[in-house]
Amino acid sequence: MSDRRVAITGLGLVTPCGEGWMPYWKAVLEGESSIRPISGFPVNGFPVKFAGEISGFNPAKYARQRKSLKLMSREIQLAIAASGLAIEDAGLRLESVDRTRFGISLGVGIINNDLDEVGVAIRSALDDQGHFQIRKFGQEGIRSLYPLWLLKYMPNMPACHVSIAYGLRGASNTITTSAAAGAQAVGEAYQVIQRGDADLMLAGGSDSKINAMGISRFHLLGLLSYYERGYCPFDERHDGMVLGEGSGILVLEDWEHAKARGARIYGEIVGYGSSSDYNYDPRSTDDFNGKRLAMLFALRDAQTGPEDVDFLLANGSGIPSEDIQEARAVQSVFENFTSRLQVTATKPITGHLVYGAGGVEIAAALLSLEYSVIPPIAKLEKPDPECDLPFVKTAPQTLKAKTFLFNSFGFGGQNASVVVRKECAP
Repeated sequence: MSDRRVAITGLGLVTPCGEGWMPYWKAVLEGESSIRPISGFPVNGFPVKFAGEISGFNPAKYARQRKSLKLMSREIQLAIAASGLAIEDAGLRLESVDRTRFGISLGVGIINNDLDEVGVAIRSALDDQGHFQIRKFGQEGIRSLYPLWLLKYMPNMPACHVSIAYGLRGASNTITTSAAAGAQAVGEAYQVIQRGDADLMLAGGSDSKINAMGISRFHLLGLLSYYERGYCPFDERHDGMVLGEGSGILVLEDWEHAKARGARIYGEIVGYGSSSDYNYDPRSTDDFNGKRLAMLFALRDAQTGPEDVDFLLANGSGIPSEDIQEARAVQSVFENFTSRLQVTATKPITGHLVYGAGGVEIAAALLSLEYSVIPPIAKLEKPDPECDLPFVKTAPQTLKAKTFLFNSFGFGGQNASVVVRKECAP
């Protein structure tokens, strides 16, 4: 492993708050949630009627070849847009960089089929009694689908499309570890640059669960909130998550490469940790060791201790057992240093973006470094007594932070933590 330093030089976000990081950052600071009644598809009969939905998004604005949109799922479209915004924010001129040294690492998972699209094939596979026949589906139903239909729904396709759209020829990776994937994609990209295999990487995630299949899956898992009162992680009213959609992509860059071109540096990644929970059970609050280990591994990689961390941007899923697990893990890591720590979370602003969460939320932490202000946790009124942490509530807190820790945890026990430090002299 080389000792190359890794800077973050660009932020590209497409969220329910709007396109670009500025509307998202404004909403985070003001605690203005973008969770609204679902309008993208009929929700009659659905138990869930609210989500963090993106409105007015025009993918043709970002697709260089309009005909390729036919092969792009919502996740692919959002990733291409966020990637373009990140490249622009970093001030990169693609024609002037070595794109064989420019790669991509994305968190993307299950891409849900469009029911209107697949429904035609299913209907054509019904027998005279209205029963689905798999043999008939294979012989007749599949022919009604667009020949390249499958390419819209493979998890690796967002990274492929982004690479094609921007001519990236470097390392390419897709991480599919549930809601930890975006943060793990950032961590993996950090290590690719650190060991000298790339000078630039796009890293983050993209996801959209605001569709019938996405919502149904989380409903069946029993992880959703069904109330209109608002998404409230760590609050005594927390009862589950509210889904959202979006993409957050960062430009990671070799430090010397960034300095040579006079790039703005939001922060330096100095540590990354990843772990799994043992016998993970979302109903149990007892086993927080995996989350603890992710944070400890990240701190060890950063060669720093909990006493040097100024604030934590927590995972804060809103699922009661997960909130309590995370709180206990944080308490165990910081122990005597929690009095100087400030803890915030941002999911109530957009809803849980799942695979897209890591890239979007780490951008909020980077902007906190940039502007010396820690946003409050929206909707947090009375913390759950079992989540006893120094939360930022009600209003933003001014803090000239130098170092933050970011947590992003998946639903199957995957955990990722990242340590970022404000730009400082070598």
